[in-house]
Amino acid sequence: MENRSHNRISSIKDKEGHLHNFHEEIETVLVQHFQRIAKQSTADRDHFIRDLVRHIPRLISREDNFNLNRPVTEEEVTEAIKEI
Repeated sequence: MENRSHNRISSIKDKEGHLHNFHEEIETVLVQHFQRIAKQSTADRDHFIRDLVRHIPRLISREDNFNLNRPVTEEEVTEAIKEI
C-alpha cells in the first residue's frame, strides 16, 4: 500500500510554469507534453533525451553495456545449458 503513494503524481508544472494539482489537469499536461515530443523531429529530441538521461544514475560501465547488448553465441548458450 505504501508504494502507491510513491507512484502517484500529486502535482505538475506545465510548460509555462503553472502548477496543476487535479488529476484531469495533470493528465492534460502530460498528454500535451508527450504530443509535443512526438511531433518533434528526431534531431530536436536529442537535447531532450540528453537532458533526461543526465538525471539517471549510471549503474553499469560502457563495457558492461556493450556486452549486455551484443548477440549471444551458440557456444555461450551451450555452456549455460551444461551449467544447469
